[in-house]
Amino acid sequence: MTLTAMRPVLYRSHQYSPGDTLPGDDAATVAAWLEAGSAKWLDEEADAQPAPKAVMAAALPGRTGLSSDGDPGAMVGRVPARQQAEKPRPKRAVKK
Repeated sequence: MTLTAMRPVLYRSHQYSPGDTLPGDDAATVAAWLEAGSAKWLDEEADAQPAPKAVMAAALPGRTGLSSDGDPGAMVGRVPARQQAEKPRPKRAVKK
């Protein structure tokens, strides 16, 4: 059985992340971790489960929409995934 961190733990100038194995040499500290729910004794064979896959919980980064300068062809951020991108507009001739 191994003592495993259930939440971030700072102990003896070392930061342990959830899932890391904690040192079990100090009985008072181990008892405090177990009482607070910061650590748990895990049996490696019985509790060996594959980690869950991450699922995106929000929209893709970047904003979509029209820019505020009045040019309807100017997009802000990324191009929407479900719409086709517009063809590039020809550049206007600059008066000298």
